Amino acid sequence: MAIEVRTRPVVPLVVRRARARRRRRLVIAVTLLVVAPGLAAASTYTSDVDRGVHVLGVDLGGMSRDEAAARLRALDTAAPVDVRVGTATATVDPAAVGLRLDVGATVERAERATPGPFAWLLGGISVEPVIHVDAPKLYDALMVHLGAQGDAPVMPAVRFERQHPVAVYPVSGRGIDRDAVAGLAERGWLRGRPIEFPVVDLVPRSSRADVDRLVAELAAPAVAAPLVLVTPRGDVTVPATAIATALRMEPDDEGRIEPTVDAAALRQSIKASLAKVEVPATDATFQIVGGRPVIKREQDGRQVDLSPGPILAGLRGTATPRRVQAGLVPATAKTTAAELGRLGIAEQVSTFTTKFVAGQPRVVNIRTMAEALRGALVRPGETFSLNDHVGERSRAKGYVDAPGIEDGKIKSSPGGGVSQVATTLFNAAYYAGLEDVEHHPHSYYFDRYPAVIEATVVYKQLDLRFRNDGPTGILVDTATTDTSVTVTLYGARRYEVTTEYGPRTKVVQPQTVYLQEPDCNPTDGLPGFHQEAFRVVKQGGKEIRRERFAWRYDPEPHFVCGPPPSATP
Repeated sequence: MAIEVRTRPVVPLVVRRARARRRRRLVIAVTLLVVAPGLAAASTYTSDVDRGVHVLGVDLGGMSRDEAAARLRALDTAAPVDVRVGTATATVDPAAVGLRLDVGATVERAERATPGPFAWLLGGISVEPVIHVDAPKLYDALMVHLGAQGDAPVMPAVRFERQHPVAVYPVSGRGIDRDAVAGLAERGWLRGRPIEFPVVDLVPRSSRADVDRLVAELAAPAVAAPLVLVTPRGDVTVPATAIATALRMEPDDEGRIEPTVDAAALRQSIKASLAKVEVPATDATFQIVGGRPVIKREQDGRQVDLSPGPILAGLRGTATPRRVQAGLVPATAKTTAAELGRLGIAEQVSTFTTKFVAGQPRVVNIRTMAEALRGALVRPGETFSLNDHVGERSRAKGYVDAPGIEDGKIKSSPGGGVSQVATTLFNAAYYAGLEDVEHHPHSYYFDRYPAVIEATVVYKQLDLRFRNDGPTGILVDTATTDTSVTVTLYGARRYEVTTEYGPRTKVVQPQTVYLQEPDCNPTDGLPGFHQEAFRVVKQGGKEIRRERFAWRYDPEPHFVCGPPPSATP
């Protein structure tokens, strides 16, 4: 039997090498298509941030969320920022302009990034950080360095002078683009180079033609005749003077004029006419019933709708008379019963009374100030100012001329004697345990007041202020008789307060002084002295603090109105 012998063909060396190269390429391709995705998947399941993810040049790949956050926090974000404003170089404090790296949001953005296998092999991907900045503050900081490079534009507007419209035409300028600074800072910070803020042309959006059109179509017709608001309760006439006061044609930051009506200014200009058709809202208030504070609920009202749209449309019209339909909308109270209820004012905290002689002019001032003070509310954390609450003591408010201390003499002026109310209020706050912020005892001692624990006030110069450092509100109530004034505070009682006095020391007797002045007020004279008083604050019968008050009274001279007696030989 014959045996067939097959021989393998001889493959040239060059062919064998080419086949080997093709096999190696196939292995690499299979590795990229199978192994690399497997490695990427393994990375995804073993870390929060995929491998190959970079932020600001920092490699966060393969890190947990906490590790990535710690790595970003290690960046120096407090260093001064180099900036270039046009051709000027400067630095900006990042904290001063609110420039900060939002680490949490940046890590979340990095977690969402998923580099593909080829991107991973080629070095990964770069993720943009989340950066915040206070654009207005940054703009102001950059404007400091603009210098002579800048030329502020003239913004267009239409204004009124005695009901006559005056056009302000736009003029272009040079400066920093206000709307672009935030984006430039966010994209340029922490990149290792100065942030560029170019100087550009600033062209107002509204043109000269736009201004002329506004004058012709709105401003001039608006003040040519009155406007009548037709309401369900009657007509309200708006005179041209009120229209000129309320019509606004001012530019925005980009120099664009959007006409509108200032409803508050218009309401103020025609408030007497509006009062005839409106029902005012009534705020919730406290009333004292049986010695306890009771809340009287608010009452909402109705007011004329002064929305700009219909009024602007009416002002453009030429009909005579021009009439605009204006409905009534709810007028809500500023203070509600619910708000007062949350203040926790439920009981008397303290009360204090001082006496005076009936029938004197100062009694009128005492009553006037006491009435102005009644019902004052001091919310938790607020500081109460007597001068701010009551205002200037003037004849228009009902104050009369009465004696008071002025430059060491007893002079008459409007509001003389109101320090009696200040002293009474100060003692009520003192015995409530409230924080003393400012008070000024008299320069002379008056026996109608407790020594040291008393206060005088002079508008704009000497004030009485105390802070409500408790968790509940404080309600001030006042009452007067022919011979006394009482201040009572309501809230939530926290302390028991007493006063311990030290002895009077350094007593100085008064001297006699002769005054030849038309408004002289004689006095009997009182000695001066120094004295201490200690406010002892207890809670549950246990002393929790002791506060020292001290004052030095000058001797009040014995003022005699007239010339001194002739010397006897």
